[in-house]
Amino acid sequence: MSSTSPPAPKRQLRARVLTNTVVVIGGRAIAIGFSAVATSLLARYLGSEELGEFSAVFAYMSLFGWLATFGIESILVRETSRERASAGSIVRTGVALMTILCVATTILALFIAPHAGYRDKLLVLVAIATIDTLIAPLRLPGLVFQVDLQQWYSVGINVIRQALWLGAIIALREYHAPIAYVVGARVAVAAVEALLIWFASRRFVSANSRILWHKAPHFIKESFPIAISTLLGGVYLRIDQVMLHNMVSDRVLGQYAAAVKVSELFETAPSALLFSMAPILSVAAAAQHQFQIYQSRTFRYLNVCAAALCVVITAGAPLIVKWLYGPKFAAAAPLLEILIWSEVSVFFGALVLTLLVARNLQRYLMVPTAAGAISNVLLNLYLIPRYSATGAAIATVASYSIGWMVILLFFPETRPTIYDGWKTALPALLIAAASVWIASLLPFGEVLRVVAGLSTFIVGTLLTGLIHREDVAFAWSAVAGMFARAG
Repeated sequence: MSSTSPPAPKRQLRARVLTNTVVVIGGRAIAIGFSAVATSLLARYLGSEELGEFSAVFAYMSLFGWLATFGIESILVRETSRERASAGSIVRTGVALMTILCVATTILALFIAPHAGYRDKLLVLVAIATIDTLIAPLRLPGLVFQVDLQQWYSVGINVIRQALWLGAIIALREYHAPIAYVVGARVAVAAVEALLIWFASRRFVSANSRILWHKAPHFIKESFPIAISTLLGGVYLRIDQVMLHNMVSDRVLGQYAAAVKVSELFETAPSALLFSMAPILSVAAAAQHQFQIYQSRTFRYLNVCAAALCVVITAGAPLIVKWLYGPKFAAAAPLLEILIWSEVSVFFGALVLTLLVARNLQRYLMVPTAAGAISNVLLNLYLIPRYSATGAAIATVASYSIGWMVILLFFPETRPTIYDGWKTALPALLIAAASVWIASLLPFGEVLRVVAGLSTFIVGTLLTGLIHREDVAFAWSAVAGMFARAG
């Protein structure tokens, strides 16, 4: 896509977005299936204590993700969407910068690990996990799939990764391999994924591309707010697991991590749509009216989907945990019932991030992540000693909501965006809460509770107009265009 190219007809654009979204959702549904089975097998194989160690290692490494990527990818997506002819050189410059950053990140993570409670066995696991950081630059060229709305490449590669990870867990379980081999297998699978992205993306960029060192300072300057936002985001996304590891025990962390893994299975849902929308929003930012239409519609769809997810998972948490992990992880069910409500702010925040980057307002990204990080640490310090993992779950929901759904209301440039999101988030949440309450009144049967809760939610969204006739017409237009493109 190029800012100088003529605008595509609305029906054709809808078709492209829907085609990519359907492909991404379909592919990620398959990947989620593989991931769910892998998560189940891994938890049953490792047990709660070693699952806690496994989660603690990767939670620790995620705290350094900001330095490894420095938020460059979001800026490169925007720049390549506007200057598609220079995509190869822009991507190559990003790879060079990220390589330097990843080496520095690896050294820093290994240096700090012993001082953060990762010694002996855990230090060895951290050292293995740092390899994943070193290969991160190989994934960066995959952004051209997003820019060109060719997401089936990244989706296919992700499915391959999840299938390989599932196969690795089955093999490791068969041979009773120790946890170090499990960490090593995860890194090996990530390396295969990175190589596939690297080779598949080469056909979409010019072979004559070069490193634009004169643009490197500009990329660093533009991505700096996103990097700090990622740092702070890593704190409120993973610090709860690191704190449970240090303040309680890995056995408790294992139960908590099991609930987190179920909750996070669905976080790919908003990115399925936003992967297609990000380049379009970057170009449409100059047309305020059209941008507003995209923004309002996407907020409504994501808020309804997030609220529906909360209803289903809250009503069915005991059944889901029992099916995935077995009776040994029964303590994870009430944690999941709390944690799943954080997905509302995750869906909400994913769109806010995309909108702010598209409008060149990424400097504000540090605000929600700082608010989320500070509130999460303070709440965890207060709640974990009193309520253990339940306190960590409550802190997660509260801090996510403060960060992405509240704090940006205090800034004039971002207030209209957040207010626009709240216009559909609030009624969706109220309907979801009422649906869960109605489902809880049923005396028995988790499946019946899920059906009752979801049915109530659907009726509520129709009666309140969160879903209406225009959406059916919009979807039909997009589907018709999609089939027309398919011939």
